[in-house]
Amino acid sequence: MKSLRSKSSDRRGAILSMELVLVLPIFLLLIFSIVEFSMLMSAQTRVANAAQNGARMLSVCGMPSAAAEAEVRSRVEQLLGPTLAQECVVTIDPGAFASDLGRVHVQVPMRNACPDLLWMTGFSVANRSINCDAAMAMERTAAAADIQLQ
Repeated sequence: MKSLRSKSSDRRGAILSMELVLVLPIFLLLIFSIVEFSMLMSAQTRVANAAQNGARMLSVCGMPSAAAEAEVRSRVEQLLGPTLAQECVVTIDPGAFASDLGRVHVQVPMRNACPDLLWMTGFSVANRSINCDAAMAMERTAAAADIQLQ
């Protein structure tokens, strides 16, 4: 009688471990996907907020100059934080006149936002980037020296 019970419990243990072997990779893939997606969405929100804040600062900071652009770039990098600000590219396009659109474009490599957990499935964050563009109407007028007569 004991031998029948021990064989039955051994078989059940083997079946459970086989089920675990079959289900564990799918479960881990699901967990890795959730973690990577949430980290990328969080980073995308931070990049969008930094671009919007930079565009707001650009629209009220005054004349387009190297100092104003450096201040906007510094503010965007500060809002991104030390991890996302590494290798980020901030492109600033101020409007020439009041009511023209001034644009701030921020590009951050995805590898700065999250670890590459899904590389084995074919979805890799290598050579990909998070891009956000924000535009605001400029709230200042151009100086007479900035206007070129043709």
